[in-house]
Amino acid sequence: MPIFEYLPQFLLVFVRLTSFFVSAPLWMDRQVPAPYKWGFAFFTSILVFGVIEPQKTLELDGDFILLILKETMVGLALGFFASILLYAVQLAGSFIDLQSGFAMATMFNAQTGVQEPITGRLFYIITMVFFLSVNGHHILIHGVLASFEWIPVDSWLPSLVSENFVIHALEILKTMFWLAFLIAAPIVGALFLVDVALGILTKTAPQMNLFVVGIPIKMIVHYLILYAFLPGFFYVLGKLVRTMVHSFEQLLKILGS
Repeated sequence: MPIFEYLPQFLLVFVRLTSFFVSAPLWMDRQVPAPYKWGFAFFTSILVFGVIEPQKTLELDGDFILLILKETMVGLALGFFASILLYAVQLAGSFIDLQSGFAMATMFNAQTGVQEPITGRLFYIITMVFFLSVNGHHILIHGVLASFEWIPVDSWLPSLVSENFVIHALEILKTMFWLAFLIAAPIVGALFLVDVALGILTKTAPQMNLFVVGIPIKMIVHYLILYAFLPGFFYVLGKLVRTMVHSFEQLLKILGS
């Protein structure tokens, strides 16, 4: 059989991997050059296409365009739901900065192109280092390669609009907010107690300027508790990675059903 007959199926593999690497953690950052993403997806597609067994010959017709759209949606869904849990650390940093007063000072993130809170940026950098140290990028690559066993490139995918898919997406969002609350709760709770203590102190000594005294105290308490909280933060990061892997597996099962 001529090699050009396999070209449509290779294009479908390439589209899914390219969509995944555009939206997946690490690869989605703007600092990663676009030619690197396309080249990495292209050479990975060559390796994947040498392993999968094409079920039938595809034609470049209207149905093929729909298959390309399906592969794009699958790749983007896998990458997005893998990265959304990592946004929990940035959300937790937003909660902490809102309570400590650092929300007034944000920094520009060149990777995402948006303003981020200082603590959220610190948490995100630590999370990326931890993610690479536990070979999280290998887990993601293994997961997207396993998707070709669950979701063949030449099959349709009605489960993208199914009830189970929507419920699973809402579960991932709920987990993201729960992890953000779990990360921010110790520091936010301690800063709330500082606010209560400053309020009592203001009532007992009305001549004290709360804005002059309170903000430096909250900043000092913020950094002290953050330093003491870091060991527990790595424990939460381990739970976050395990949750990400479990959510990825459940998503493949739903899409492949």
